[in-house]
Amino acid sequence: MMKKICVLALALLAVPAFSDVITLTAPDTLGQSSFNSGLHWSDGQPPSAANDYVVSIAQLRTPADGGSYVFGGNSLTINTGGILMYKGTGTAGSITVNNLIGNGGSVIDHRNGVGDVCNLYGNISIIADSVMYAKQGPINVYAAISGSAKITNTGSDGAGRTLTFYSSANTFTGSIVNNGRFVLADDAVLRFVIGASGVNNSISGTGPQNDFNGDFIFDLSGAGTNVGDSWTIVSTSAKTFGSTFNVVGFTDVDGLIWKKYANGVFYQFDESTGVLSVIPEPASMMLLGLGGLLSVFRKR
Repeated sequence: MMKKICVLALALLAVPAFSDVITLTAPDTLGQSSFNSGLHWSDGQPPSAANDYVVSIAQLRTPADGGSYVFGGNSLTINTGGILMYKGTGTAGSITVNNLIGNGGSVIDHRNGVGDVCNLYGNISIIADSVMYAKQGPINVYAAISGSAKITNTGSDGAGRTLTFYSSANTFTGSIVNNGRFVLADDAVLRFVIGASGVNNSISGTGPQNDFNGDFIFDLSGAGTNVGDSWTIVSTSAKTFGSTFNVVGFTDVDGLIWKKYANGVFYQFDESTGVLSVIPEPASMMLLGLGGLLSVFRKR
């Protein structure tokens, strides 16, 4: 009998625990925050690691002070129509969400002053096209970003309202649409999956600032190999590649052109155009140049 009781106890211990899904039932208004309280959550309790939290309405506000706060839930999902709104003050505080999931909503929306810096830590997964909106002030994303859906920075109210990625642990392979101000900081990473000619994730948009000081990583494992194949990586009209910019695994030829031999062909990334392409091998290029010279002499 004792053996049966022990076996039953072990079986009960082996049953996995399931988190409850808690929803935001009403918007936080001026001076309110459910980020670290039970104010508008469906269970009436502050966020707990035992539960997953979902926001499908505007908006969940962060506390309106200069402190640092860690979201207590197991996860925080921002669905379509949902907004995580930054209302902090000053420059020293931080917001940490260890499992922030963008599922069509605004995973972070800065709605305080330009002098109030949103320092966002933790981990962000973009599973459906989502927004990071540096509207009224800067957003420094130190969190590692993953996923393959699109991120849109909707715009900016002026200089200093910048969305900056800082993490070298980013595995994100989605596209970015920047209609505001965007910076890839030194040592931060953006990854691009290169397929057949013209098939790739990219950076586009009409924003007045696109500064690239970090690292581009091109996954060429499935890339086209025909001379002339090309991929527009950065199509923004405003773009600056800083002195610390790097294309991982490529050779910097002249401070503007980056080249790599892979898949039996030569790939080239041109900072001036933002285009990656397959180019003729050097010997072929020399022959093409020689052929051009000979044709000139023949005409003479």
